[in-house]
Amino acid sequence: MNETTQTQINLGDYNKPQEQTKAVGIGKILGKVINIKDFRTNRGKPSPYTPKDAIGEDGLTDYNVIDTLETFEVDNHLISSFFVTPAIVKQIQRVPNYQSELASGKVFGPCKIGQKKSTKTNANYWCLLFPGEEGY
Repeated sequence: MNETTQTQINLGDYNKPQEQTKAVGIGKILGKVINIKDFRTNRGKPSPYTPKDAIGEDGLTDYNVIDTLETFEVDNHLISSFFVTPAIVKQIQRVPNYQSELASGKVFGPCKIGQKKSTKTNANYWCLLFPGEEGY
């Protein structure tokens, strides 16, 4: 008995904006020293883990992404773009003129990917650690 399997493609999905960034979560390089050469926000399709309040009326969500000077092997792929959390975004945005500094070719770093414990919630959160800081 021959069994035929048919795969159906929903062509309507090709008309929607698609996430173009080849990136992985920042946690994949925990403990690694990086130098950030670009920071941007992309709009794309939410993941199953995206909080409902982060999804806009258009059905899309914002993704914050950094590009690093360094390339890391993650799951047998060479990666230099990483999704970052709101806490890391706040750290980057605290740097005066960060947008023009990065645009002029300067880098943000060196820093290390780490975790700290929130004094408010006692939960761990992803952050950038700098030379001289505990955990660097």
